[in-house]
Amino acid sequence: MQAGVRVRMAPSPTGNLHLGTAYTTLFNYLYARRMGGSFILRIEDTDQARSNPEFEKNIIEGLKWLGLNWDEGPFHQIDRLPSYKSASERLIKSGKAYYCFCTSAELEVEKKKQQEGKRPIVYSGKCRSLTNQEVAKKLAENVKFVVRLRVPEGRGVVKFNDLLHGEISFDSNLLGDMVIMRGSGVPLYNFAVVVDDIDMNISHVLRGDDHISNTPKQILIFEALDADIPKFAHWPMILNPDRIGKLSKRANATSIEDFRKDGFLPETILNYFSLLGWTMPDDQEIISLQEMEETFDLSKMRLSGAAFNMEKLEWLNGEYIRKFTDDELTQRLQEYLVDHPDKQAIAQIVPLIKERIKKLSDFIPLTDFFFEKPEYDFEILKKLKIENIRDVLIEIKNKMESLPKPWSAKLFEQTFRDLAEELSLPVVSCFQLIRIAVSGKLVTPPLFESIEILGNIKTLERINDLILRFDSFDK
Repeated sequence: MQAGVRVRMAPSPTGNLHLGTAYTTLFNYLYARRMGGSFILRIEDTDQARSNPEFEKNIIEGLKWLGLNWDEGPFHQIDRLPSYKSASERLIKSGKAYYCFCTSAELEVEKKKQQEGKRPIVYSGKCRSLTNQEVAKKLAENVKFVVRLRVPEGRGVVKFNDLLHGEISFDSNLLGDMVIMRGSGVPLYNFAVVVDDIDMNISHVLRGDDHISNTPKQILIFEALDADIPKFAHWPMILNPDRIGKLSKRANATSIEDFRKDGFLPETILNYFSLLGWTMPDDQEIISLQEMEETFDLSKMRLSGAAFNMEKLEWLNGEYIRKFTDDELTQRLQEYLVDHPDKQAIAQIVPLIKERIKKLSDFIPLTDFFFEKPEYDFEILKKLKIENIRDVLIEIKNKMESLPKPWSAKLFEQTFRDLAEELSLPVVSCFQLIRIAVSGKLVTPPLFESIEILGNIKTLERINDLILRFDSFDK
């Protein structure tokens, strides 16, 4: 018997870490932590033509960024080819597997006949009855081959008790003698994962329901190798926003790297995964990874697929941002904004933008005017509907120069409320003109607090710059 809970995640390094892979990883990780077990990381890299070390690096870094740390591994399937070869040879020797020399053309003819006869498309078993002498002769002649599992005649229905769905059954007659090894010595997926699971003492196989159809094939391989069969659980995958098919690149960002670059927090992504796939305690919406580890219940996984909702994810990310202290948010922004021109200035600005951003990336367009001169757009100025804008700017400049330094936001605001009244301007229009002059935008963090941070020298330079350029706008 296997001792303790042991689960695994086995991504293929044929692309960056996908949301769906991270989603499944989370629940394997949580189950291991909740049960006091072990979480194993394997890399399914037997497809050397498509596997890429850069993708593996991305997967590992992505899991670490999310905080989903493993206890053992990563183990690479490409390093375990001798194990698969040994297991297949044992099966051949015991008569539970056999060499198949059928060509692709022969198999295609079989398939066509089955289709025409409206019969299930399974291998006919043509090479099942080859004698040892016939096999030896073909091997000596270097005839191309694969190794097939011999499904026992009369095996009947393959049943397993899914921990979420209950009993699921498949007719073994519809599975046929599946290929488990290529002649090159590279195993097929179902054989490799079973040999790995046996050697690594995996107790629970927890994964998306797109693998349900693989489960009876894997059970037959476990049986052939006289190994304990792990427990299985399958849950729905994340669906596209339109609920048509599992989340894909068709209309969405799908890699963890995409979301990381877009300014989402790892805490948010894990929390959102939990909302999609698991009924959380007391239906709470905000939950930390530590709380998940302490309360996760596999039996409460959702059995209906949830659609990905970007608005919900952004809302949740904003909630996490607002939960940070100013110092915590400053640190996250400094880490995120790798090439920012003035990281030390971020701390001053954080209190002004914390309630206004949903993603770390929102900081950039909202605050870029602090760090570089703005571009002015005549169309924006026209929206103010102020006559003699240049004259009003001169009045604003004169008032600014008369203010005691350093400027204070409170005094600044009152001064320009009074000026607006003197000039018979709506206060909003006056403030917006100042906003455009210092930032080039109609929307910024709180205006006078921003000017206080920007400072009198830069602010006056920008007012002057707009005055000098205004004639060209007014033509």
